[in-house]
Amino acid sequence: MSVTSDKLFAYLRSIFYASPDAKLNIEELEDDYVLFGKGLMFFARCFMQYNEFATALGRGDLSVPPPPPENELAAPLKSLHASLKHLTWQSKQVALGDYKQRVDFMGEFADAFNTMVEQLADRQQKLENEIEQSIKHAAALEQGNKLLSNVTQYIPQQIFVMSADEFDVLLMNDMAQRELEIDPNYIESIRTELSKLEGWEACNNAEILLYKGDSERYLSVSTYQIEWDNVNAVALVLNDVSVEKKQMKELETHAYGDSMTNLFNRFYGMLTLNDWVDAKKQFVLVFVDMDNLKYVNDQFGHNDGDRYIITVADHLRTFSPNVVSCRIGGDEFMVLTPDVDGEVARARMEEVQTLLRTDEYLVDKDYSYSVSYGIVVVGKDNELPSSGILSLADERMYEHKRARKKERQVQKAPST
Repeated sequence: MSVTSDKLFAYLRSIFYASPDAKLNIEELEDDYVLFGKGLMFFARCFMQYNEFATALGRGDLSVPPPPPENELAAPLKSLHASLKHLTWQSKQVALGDYKQRVDFMGEFADAFNTMVEQLADRQQKLENEIEQSIKHAAALEQGNKLLSNVTQYIPQQIFVMSADEFDVLLMNDMAQRELEIDPNYIESIRTELSKLEGWEACNNAEILLYKGDSERYLSVSTYQIEWDNVNAVALVLNDVSVEKKQMKELETHAYGDSMTNLFNRFYGMLTLNDWVDAKKQFVLVFVDMDNLKYVNDQFGHNDGDRYIITVADHLRTFSPNVVSCRIGGDEFMVLTPDVDGEVARARMEEVQTLLRTDEYLVDKDYSYSVSYGIVVVGKDNELPSSGILSLADERMYEHKRARKKERQVQKAPST
């Protein structure tokens, strides 16, 4: 073997064992091996990125950013990374009670996951049926006027027994009486909302909404046909679920939002992008990548880095009237807007650049804020899938980043 061959082989072996000392000096290679050496160095960079990404996935760390798009070696791992993140989200949805989740990838694991969710759904349905039967059985036991009067006083739900024809109050427990004392029109409001429900006379946990001024109040209502002192009557069981409703809205906000920036998150952004593509909507997608966030974090601390992220988010939020701004990664954002064309979007992004560079926080700082971006105009005749549109925007973002870098190098070059 020649000296050059020995160097190339030693370099390849260092790459294989992920040695931090792996180095190759192209200038020391014979002319016939220079091109091969450059290719081997590109392979080494891709391999090291692949190895680092695979190691993180092996630890279960799904927050690690994937290698750049030009690293085709890592494409299968990036696909696995996306699948695992989506599977994590689905598992959380199941934990919240969404048993409609299904996995149609990952082979035998998908079968096991789907079987587990189906079993959970069956158990939930059986439990609900048992609860329903219990309620019916309890209603049958409460036929006696005196017994019902005594028992209902200790139930936290509001209970009214009303005549079926006139809706006159025949019986109510303490909780129900308190409501009437606060609002004499309470029963009439309940009746008005119930009349909007089909089959309200035998509804189970139907939800109605009452307004008192600007406040909203949600009630869960179950009704039972009974006979009361030889009178056809309806028993109403009311439960105030306003707190639970508020908590559910907060959970939805958490599921669709990014907690740091208050923008939408990647999941909501992709849902919106898919919906707009399926609907053949005309819009503009801007893929935004922050410049030098890692440098700011490393040199000045994560507090400065977080402020950098939030500052970019604040400006993207006001991009256009109907903008959907999403944080889809640590330093990556996606802007979707139907209100502007490509040129206006480009001008708006340059305004964002100016606002970032002149941010008052940077007055005494040794660094600046800026972003690179790629714009894709999606027309009604679009044939690209969502992933293709996003990939195209990503490529244009990298072109923009390279062009700006080249421009800065030219500006710094000494004049001749």
